Amino acid sequence: MNKRKHLELERQREKTSEGEFIYELLNSYELSPKVSEQILISAKQYLLREQVLKEGQIVATVIGIEERAGKEVENMFKKSVVLTIDSVKEDSEVLEEFGRIGLRQIRIQRISEEAIEQEGILSQEDIGKYLSCDVRTVRRDIQEIKERGIEVITRGVLHNIGRGQTHKKKIVGLYLDGYFFADIKLKTRHSIGAIKRYIQDFTKVLMSIYRGMKEDEEIRSVTGLSVNIIKQYKEILEESRGNKVRTEKLQMLREMRAIVKKSPETTGNRAVRMTGGYKWA
Repeated sequence: MNKRKHLELERQREKTSEGEFIYELLNSYELSPKVSEQILISAKQYLLREQVLKEGQIVATVIGIEERAGKEVENMFKKSVVLTIDSVKEDSEVLEEFGRIGLRQIRIQRISEEAIEQEGILSQEDIGKYLSCDVRTVRRDIQEIKERGIEVITRGVLHNIGRGQTHKKKIVGLYLDGYFFADIKLKTRHSIGAIKRYIQDFTKVLMSIYRGMKEDEEIRSVTGLSVNIIKQYKEILEESRGNKVRTEKLQMLREMRAIVKKSPETTGNRAVRMTGGYKWA
């Protein structure tokens, strides 16, 4: 693209509502261009995001993640979260491979972690209600999941054990240790599609850090992932230091990201520099 055409496109971008918003931040509030761009990204994410639910999702009101025991429920901070009760294609794969119990256990892991990623927390009673089963069944399933090395964080245990190793962290760790998708599927009972998606999300965080981003909020603004999952993926990177197998795997992921043609359908998104900051294209 020649310089003249580039300047023309820049002028057109500045004449949009986004350009007007950036101008206001720069001039009325005397903010830096970088901070102004980050505010624009956050405003678009929180104020302009779509509220349309995907098939199989519900909106639930749950207790906020920072609330501790000792208060009446009506006096606790509530949080509205989106929970994926049925992931349709992926759940069908799990049902066929592992049966009804295996599918229920996957859903328990998924919705409990989705709530946490949105700053909410489910109780075992909540899980039973949303998955149409009794609390004893939920408790038994959680114990079986825990025996596979994965923590299901519910309101009753959150402040005692912390956030633990979630299924996403477990899956990424197994991948970096050299396990194939089929092996990870057998160990965790998650679908191949879900496993690939978690690896792609992890790679987004990896590449953000590789490009010099350090703050969780900055990484969140370009990946769309929650701060909670970003922290987990950062922990994996720290734990992988000095591990030859994982180091080679991480290098492979970086190289794949650099040379493979990017498309949303196949390899996930890549971070590119835009007028409004970074975004995944």
